[in-house]
Amino acid sequence: MRRLFQQPSLPTRAYIFLTITSFLFACNHVIGRGVSETIPPIGLSFWRWFAATMILLPFVFRRIKQSATICHNSASIMIQLSVFMIGATTLILVALNFTTAINVSLINSVQPTVTMLFACIFAGEILTARRSLGIICGIVGVVVMIAKADWQVLAELDFTSGDFIAMLAMCGFSLYAINIRKIPLALNTSEKLFWVAFIGSIFLLPFYIAESILYKTVPLNVTTITVVMTLALLISIIGNALWNAGNFIVGPSKAAAFINLIPVFGAVLAISFLGEHVYLYHFIGAGLVFVALRLVVGGNKQTTKKL
Repeated sequence: MRRLFQQPSLPTRAYIFLTITSFLFACNHVIGRGVSETIPPIGLSFWRWFAATMILLPFVFRRIKQSATICHNSASIMIQLSVFMIGATTLILVALNFTTAINVSLINSVQPTVTMLFACIFAGEILTARRSLGIICGIVGVVVMIAKADWQVLAELDFTSGDFIAMLAMCGFSLYAINIRKIPLALNTSEKLFWVAFIGSIFLLPFYIAESILYKTVPLNVTTITVVMTLALLISIIGNALWNAGNFIVGPSKAAAFINLIPVFGAVLAISFLGEHVYLYHFIGAGLVFVALRLVVGGNKQTTKKL
């Protein structure tokens, strides 16, 4: 157990972080879908990120002036990262109000490919044949699960405006992933999350006000508070901290491959909590996803960084 946290095992640590992150993000989709009819999406997103800043404040308060100066000196990248992350998570919640869960899951499988493409274009990463094959295996595995191994299902999918919103969110997540390493190293983990969440909350505030006036206000009840605090702590803070660490260590291309675990974990959660059943296509799809992970993470180690 001790070896897991020593320097030679940094990639292994990153893969564990990214696997846990995928599980938490799957929980996020389940929760978000479950409350989509009662809590407006932008309001839910605003309060989860604002709650995250309040939870993190005691951990960053002692160095708040110093970290604020660091963020000011790197304002451009901090604003970009905040808009990418908070904007993408908000778009996912909005998309779930206009499209089906199966469509969002299918679109989610595109993110590793988009991240790999963006990494090649904007970050100069090399797209090897091994990684390309891994990405393809991952997409096929996810599609097998979503389509229930029946390709007629794909032909009958009815894509809506919500699907395009979800696709835009995938682009946001990908842009965030390839730019994580630009966060100033002088900021510790809590400070990085705090400022991304704080800046993102400010960015989201006018949209939240507009939603409250034109559409629906966030209901103040036990359910809302529980959902907001759960999303803030488990996903916005813990999930993103692990995601940032994993991306920083192994790079966005390898990290993105773990996104294909989200539908796998989502199926497990649905079986466990919604009474759904497991079928052969679940095993086939999950198997392809794990093969994809092995291909992607087993490439060269030049992108590995120290925390």
